[in-house]
Amino acid sequence: MAEFRVRVSTGEAFGAGTWDKVSVSIVGTRGESPPLPLDNLGKEFTAGAEEDFQVTLPEDVGRVLLLRVHKAPPVLPLLGPLAPDAWFCRWFQLTPPRGGHLLFPCYQWLEGAGTLVLQEGTAKVSWADHHPVLQQQRQEELQARQEMYQWKAYNPGWPHCLDEKTVEDLELNIKYSTAKNANFYLQAGSAFAEMKIKGLLDRKGLWRSLNEMKRIFNFRRTPAAEHAFEHWQEDAFFASQFLNGLNPVLIRRCHYLPKNFPVTDAMVASVLGPGTSLQAELEKGSLFLVDHGILSGIQTNVINGKPQFSAAPMTLLYQSPGCGPLLPLAIQLSQTPGPNSPIFLPTDDKWDWLLAKTWVRNAEFSFHEALTHLLHSHLLPEVFTLATLRQLPHCHPLFKSTGIGIEGFSELIQRNMKQLNYSLLCLPEDIRTRGVEDIPGYYYRDDGMQIWGIPSSLETREALVQYVTMVIFTCSAKHAAVSAGQFDSCAWMPNLPPSMQLPPPTSKGLATCEGFIATLPPVNATCDVILALWLLSKEPGDQRPLGTYPDEHFTEEAPRRSIATFQSRLAQISRGIQERNQGLVLPYTYLDPPLIENSVSI
Repeated sequence: MAEFRVRVSTGEAFGAGTWDKVSVSIVGTRGESPPLPLDNLGKEFTAGAEEDFQVTLPEDVGRVLLLRVHKAPPVLPLLGPLAPDAWFCRWFQLTPPRGGHLLFPCYQWLEGAGTLVLQEGTAKVSWADHHPVLQQQRQEELQARQEMYQWKAYNPGWPHCLDEKTVEDLELNIKYSTAKNANFYLQAGSAFAEMKIKGLLDRKGLWRSLNEMKRIFNFRRTPAAEHAFEHWQEDAFFASQFLNGLNPVLIRRCHYLPKNFPVTDAMVASVLGPGTSLQAELEKGSLFLVDHGILSGIQTNVINGKPQFSAAPMTLLYQSPGCGPLLPLAIQLSQTPGPNSPIFLPTDDKWDWLLAKTWVRNAEFSFHEALTHLLHSHLLPEVFTLATLRQLPHCHPLFKSTGIGIEGFSELIQRNMKQLNYSLLCLPEDIRTRGVEDIPGYYYRDDGMQIWGIPSSLETREALVQYVTMVIFTCSAKHAAVSAGQFDSCAWMPNLPPSMQLPPPTSKGLATCEGFIATLPPVNATCDVILALWLLSKEPGDQRPLGTYPDEHFTEEAPRRSIATFQSRLAQISRGIQERNQGLVLPYTYLDPPLIENSVSI
């Protein structure tokens, strides 16, 4: 006979405690004990509790290998078994007769009646599980995971995703918390009610004027949204959003002009100034291109019975000498030059130039929402997550670290998937490929590179480190950079219109204020999008900032030291960002570590 002390920790979340009966079987090198009830006087396993139990094994099982946790509803006389009661278990701690604690991390919801097998918390790769019992358990866990978390294709050409039908009720372990869900729907309800009361959600017509649009601008204000409202017509602000707006991933250095973008020296002389030329600036590396060519010919939506329109613009930008602002030089609204596709310039009539810039901003909206945000920051992280769930058992070290309609979105994603490569997902390589290492004031690059902080083929440990870093960065920092600013950019709708009701202009000199407003989305579509982006930009609670790991999966000292070092480095980065932001007219906050979620959280 052998006596063990078992300490059990229950989570603090709402509903984490359980009335169900729990027992454990201890598996060792010499055999397995029968189920040993964990039963004290009164109710066990209340939320937030840590409780001790003494269990007696009829025979010595040898060195402990595994812990089987059995959970079943209590059986009442005459009434029989009660309905199962879900339980969130944090960990089990086992103390053998000869001393020394063994920690078995769990951090899972156990919903119905059943058995869960836990390994001791030391991280192990497959070849380190020497004992046949551990090897068998590892294979059985992976087989069960692969049967539960199955792949499906949501749309042809999209990344594969979870087939939710294979997961009964989408286990609590991969759902939002109750608090997060409640806060999200409460916020959504209050925002919807406010818009409804104002009568804006039911208005299908045009805005009467830019002044009338200011009414909705009072909906929710942020400092960044206020800045966009005040400066949206300025060329410098227009250009700066390619660096630090919600889509900071498309701008690239231009060493030669594309053949389908025939900009001439005469066109841009007023911005470049005397004593230089396009060729000289191209050779100097001071010209940049933003090409939305992937939008060419994309299928558009129908809103309020009216077909919408899209453009595939090309924008040439100039970095003035010293620390001068980035400025737009020329805009062409299609990929096919000619008489019906003029090149718009800063020297054009005010409304011509503003309309051209607004078409570019509409292209930014479509590219960002379909690709930068949905594909790169949601669909691909789901691929990473599902692959982790299917291929890595709990004890593995990596598991512990862890205006166009739907048809247009689908087509864009299919196109971009054909171009997508590993380098694009790795920030240092992406920055080098786009040639934007030294463009000043590019805070997405500067802050992102600090947070990346890691050395490049999966044939070496360094390559594996880079790959894992890419996954973590994509699911945390990159998502924050392209998600948190959505409302800031779109609250003043003309700065980022989600759709356009008239086709792109085919000539100059015809744009007016009235025509500009007629091109913008109608009132109800404006409000729908602003509501959605406000919700998507606002963390609904239960936040876990980058570097915060309340689930203590690691028991070894080395990874704990690594986590502490990481947290210290993030705090240092945050102090530097906050100090820099004090000197900026428009602070860049999206990659401040305390504001970055550990994962895609909304």
